[in-house]
Amino acid sequence: MGGAAGAGAGCDLGTQHDVPHFGSGLPVKRVDANVGPNKPPLPLGERIELFFDRLLLQASITRQTFVLTDLSGNTPGTPPTIQYDPVARVVVIYPQTPLMACQTYKVTMVTPQSATDVNGVRAIDGATLDPSVNPVVEFQVECGGDGGTEAGGAEAAAPPIPSVDFCSQVMPIIQSKCDGSMCHGGPQPAAGLRLDSPQAIAATAIGRVAQGANTGARSTSQPPSLLFGQDMPIVQAGTPGNSWLMYKLLMAVPPACSSTAGAAACDASVPGVMDNVHTEAWGDMSESERATLANMVQGREMPFPSDPSAALGMATEPLTLDELEIMNDWILEGAPVNACQ
Repeated sequence: MGGAAGAGAGCDLGTQHDVPHFGSGLPVKRVDANVGPNKPPLPLGERIELFFDRLLLQASITRQTFVLTDLSGNTPGTPPTIQYDPVARVVVIYPQTPLMACQTYKVTMVTPQSATDVNGVRAIDGATLDPSVNPVVEFQVECGGDGGTEAGGAEAAAPPIPSVDFCSQVMPIIQSKCDGSMCHGGPQPAAGLRLDSPQAIAATAIGRVAQGANTGARSTSQPPSLLFGQDMPIVQAGTPGNSWLMYKLLMAVPPACSSTAGAAACDASVPGVMDNVHTEAWGDMSESERATLANMVQGREMPFPSDPSAALGMATEPLTLDELEIMNDWILEGAPVNACQ
């Protein structure tokens, strides 16, 4: 995802612009959810999904920002797990204590109280929640088979996102898009990032700070901060929202059809990963949001299009939405790297 030492250095420079004052971007809006007054009751054991129009700052994805309680303000037992998918721009809340049947709950989205407040919804440029958006989402949990409250608490939490196989799903994408001799393969891979073997991926991508994000003499990942991208690792196992790789991939406009060998023909014509994982199918980000991302991430989109007019099937074809979700889910599962035959 880049070029070789000579070609790569030139092709990854991109066009940089002055970034507006931190926090001055378009306000964040919640655009959909699988719960709410106009939605069916949440099935027993199901997760809660909140969709946003902008990329959110990973540091804001916390239980203190997305507060799950009953109507009296009580947290339901063990605090929930909060995850973020930057491809679909969705916050997923997994109740660790099953919600009670026939009961009403709410998710309150907190707004930061100051520029240094670590809690509260923030976009990647620091913009906060649109004041016109109701920060509270009330919803009811379904009553279960007998329609009574006794059914509550018996169901387990929602199953995790379907497992992604590294060798059959992730490695073919990387081989098709990234590991050519002019990119991240061969003896002089761009930015020292080698992606031409599982061993190289483990050694040069997992937990290593991206060159474009590095602010000093640091080689290991740092916790997400209020400044997007600061010392962000190329891949942070378990956290796609703090993985530089995901944002480099998201800078490219995804095509409808994949050039990866063995991939589904076109996202538009077949059920895809996004349709199977999230309750509400959600598409590509807006042009303005992609422009904001491009202003904040050093270099060009990846894979870099050596020939933008090339026909479908070239190795530089961007990832489709489904392929982006595969990469997201692989990282979310801990970015396991297996030896492949």
